[in-house]
Amino acid sequence: KDDMKMDQDYSPKSVFSIRQMQEQHSLSQEITVKSGTQRKYRWVVGAFGFYDHRVIDTPVAIKEEGMAAMQGHLDAAMQRTGAPLRIVYANDRIDLPGIYTKPSRGAALFHQSTLTELFGLEGLSATAGLRLDYEHTGIDFSTESEGGDVNLVFNIPNRPMPPMFIEGDTLLTGSYSKDFWKILPKFALKYQLSSGGLVYLSASKGYKTGGYNEQAFSKILQGALAESIMRNAMSGMPGGGTGAPGGPGTAEVVPLEEQLSYDPETSWTYELGGRYEMLDRKLSLTYALFYTRVNNIQIIKLEDQGTSGRTVKNAGKSKSSGFELSVKYTPVNNFSLYGDYGFADARFVKYDASEDVDYSGNYVPFAPRHTLSLGASYVYDFANSPLIDRLVGNIQYAGVGKIYWTESNKTTPQNGGSGEELYQPFYGLVNGSISAEKGAFSLELWTKNLFNTDYHSFLFEASDMTTGKVNQFVQRGYPTRFGVTLRYTINR
Repeated sequence: KDDMKMDQDYSPKSVFSIRQMQEQHSLSQEITVKSGTQRKYRWVVGAFGFYDHRVIDTPVAIKEEGMAAMQGHLDAAMQRTGAPLRIVYANDRIDLPGIYTKPSRGAALFHQSTLTELFGLEGLSATAGLRLDYEHTGIDFSTESEGGDVNLVFNIPNRPMPPMFIEGDTLLTGSYSKDFWKILPKFALKYQLSSGGLVYLSASKGYKTGGYNEQAFSKILQGALAESIMRNAMSGMPGGGTGAPGGPGTAEVVPLEEQLSYDPETSWTYELGGRYEMLDRKLSLTYALFYTRVNNIQIIKLEDQGTSGRTVKNAGKSKSSGFELSVKYTPVNNFSLYGDYGFADARFVKYDASEDVDYSGNYVPFAPRHTLSLGASYVYDFANSPLIDRLVGNIQYAGVGKIYWTESNKTTPQNGGSGEELYQPFYGLVNGSISAEKGAFSLELWTKNLFNTDYHSFLFEASDMTTGKVNQFVQRGYPTRFGVTLRYTINR
């Protein structure tokens, strides 16, 4: 269960708020059967299944200053129509309650075969695998607007008329569901070196299922409310109908399911890598070069500059290429040094999440360009001690960056500007721990971000509904922390 309350306008103003109460039940199980490892032909077969059921209750409240801003937008819209009336909201608050049930279930069958001593060459093996994946996902929804009533104030020359009250509440109920089937192949060649190292080449298809965005309902419901008000207002005018000169035209209506849903993401990843051991296996080097091509990439979008919820959208095609390198050196049995570095260049190849902009060539947001980890570990064993078996000390430097926060890779242009690059620069944290172990028990003293490095773990831009100004909101990373952890390991 989860209960989250948010002041969604992110300001001292009373604009609007949201509460999200969520209850989730899930169950998953995998069964795997393997052949013996000493055979030239080795196989793995298995099955996987899961069930997940979530009920989400998300009441949204548009408050006083939010209503004042909406009134201003409505006045401007009516002025553009040239209609001789003003539409005035009858209440100083609109509630948008909504309950969404999201059931999903899935199953998969998979098989993998490995043939060793390929072509009679010892150490050379080939692997082929196949996974048949099925998933069903759906959404049942019941949401409405309460308090969206308006008064029509007419201003027709020589025809005085009393204000007309129009009920503006809107109700949306229904259910949608989708079934997804996907076949996911995998291929690999591996050569085991006599020195203990190896070289491999692999290709595999990846997949992320589609689904529905319950947080999109806030924007959809507000749009339906505005449309209902305008339609009822125009039909309430003398003469009726919406065909008054300058009246609103008929826009193409996007089906509701299309507004809520997003499609599956698929990818192909190609990898060349290996591991080498030197200095009597005290020094090991692991590397991997990779290239990934993604279709229908799923990205997180903030609706209306962050004021109407967060949704998943498909954004076209992307590619990612880079490498990973790991080194570990163990000069003596109880002391080791290690270093890991990764580089990834992830960019949009074809961006089609919006008809208004094209971000092809831009960096994919939230994908760090560089990752770095350096560390050391030391173990001291106590012989025949009644209180402690060993002491384990670890020190680590972990770095990451740069990370772009938006698809545009820039701030939102304001006052005619083009925007500046918007990203988290590379930063590093120093972490450390000392553990005392006795049998299955361990007592660990630890610290994270020892030198109190200042960084942002999340950033987004949101517009002020009352002024239209775009502001930046950040989640700062954790400062220096210290702690103690007591751990008991079962079946050690």
